[in-house]
Amino acid sequence: MTQALALQPRQAGLSEQIQYANAVARAGLLPQAYRNKPADIIVAMGLGQSMGLSPMESVYRINVIQGKPTASAELIAAQVRKAGHKLRLKKDEARQSVTCTIIRADDPEAPFSVTRDRRWAEQMGLINKDNYRKQPMTMLTWRAITACAREACPEALYGVAYTPDEMHDMDPQPV
Repeated sequence: MTQALALQPRQAGLSEQIQYANAVARAGLLPQAYRNKPADIIVAMGLGQSMGLSPMESVYRINVIQGKPTASAELIAAQVRKAGHKLRLKKDEARQSVTCTIIRADDPEAPFSVTRDRRWAEQMGLINKDNYRKQPMTMLTWRAITACAREACPEALYGVAYTPDEMHDMDPQPV
């Protein structure tokens, strides 16, 4: 065996993954969505593995909302950059507007851009949500990044394309 092969981590087999998932499923430090759900832990680890994440990073950075895997906007941005694409942000605080542009490594002549602004948030019924009232530019930044990434490079997201906030925006609003 070459020295380079010896340095590469060995991927755990299914029986090892089951044993690991059963052991950590009872942990109090585990996110609530994964507690006592070893099968979900294994699925998250598999998704995370395809994204280059460690097992624990997978369960902390991939959330399950309404039965769908979701990721933080930070993880989505990291995946875009890890795939070799350029991600650029232009913010206008006065207008409460954020534009995300992704320039694909394989097609730099055709960048993708998505803008999220106050008017968009109002149209989507988000403007009165707590996070938008407290930190509008942050929320608009995350939304611009995730929308642009889904359009520009879905293959870099491995099917984990929405954030928990986006999934919760689909929750019924109280009357």
